[in-house]
Amino acid sequence: MNTRRKFLLQGSMAMTAFFAAKPATSMASGLGRVTGINFNKKSLMLAHTGESFSSLSNKTLNNIEKLRKSHSNLLMLHTGKNVADVETIFDASQDMGENYSVTANDYKIIYKGDIKTGVITADRMSSTVENINALAKYLKKERNCELVVCISQLGYKLPNSLDDLSLAESSTNLDVIIGGRTENFCKRPFIARNINGGEVIMNYSASNSLALLEVGFNISGKKNQIAFRKTC
Repeated sequence: MNTRRKFLLQGSMAMTAFFAAKPATSMASGLGRVTGINFNKKSLMLAHTGESFSSLSNKTLNNIEKLRKSHSNLLMLHTGKNVADVETIFDASQDMGENYSVTANDYKIIYKGDIKTGVITADRMSSTVENINALAKYLKKERNCELVVCISQLGYKLPNSLDDLSLAESSTNLDVIIGGRTENFCKRPFIARNINGGEVIMNYSASNSLALLEVGFNISGKKNQIAFRKTC
């Protein structure tokens, strides 16, 4: 199993394929750059939580507001199953029945500045590696998405069924897996290798925390830098 066992904070994606740094640290009261990485002008901030809007703490809501003001390319994702009917807070969610929901075997394309992101979902009932790979390939190759993100309710590791780790290792065009199982998650960011040797970023938020992932792109539109933080 060709996966990374430690966690990456920053650096070139290609150069740090098998090198590890210290885990992501708690966020201070102020929200500026995620880690101080010197990203070029093209970067995308993914912020995600598993809690409904009504369950988020005042601190988290304040941090979301600061993020909105400081990062024009902010993509807000909800990974849980209890989304409140507040469409303005999230760009995409796995929960069914909301205008911003992305159900299994479907997709949503989101534009943030000149960055085009394809969002798909995975659950234990109806998702297969074949379907996810087909959607990811379509978004990457035919719709020209710079980033393909999967919001997952599979769980980080399971003994006898599809999980986030095995999905990452069996994938072909996924860039990021955002996990939403609060009882089965990895406490720190993780990077796995897909079947072609490409890197799949895995990130989780548990309880009422807000996890942040910033992805930088080179002039060709390929992801080449990442940074992680988490706050409550």
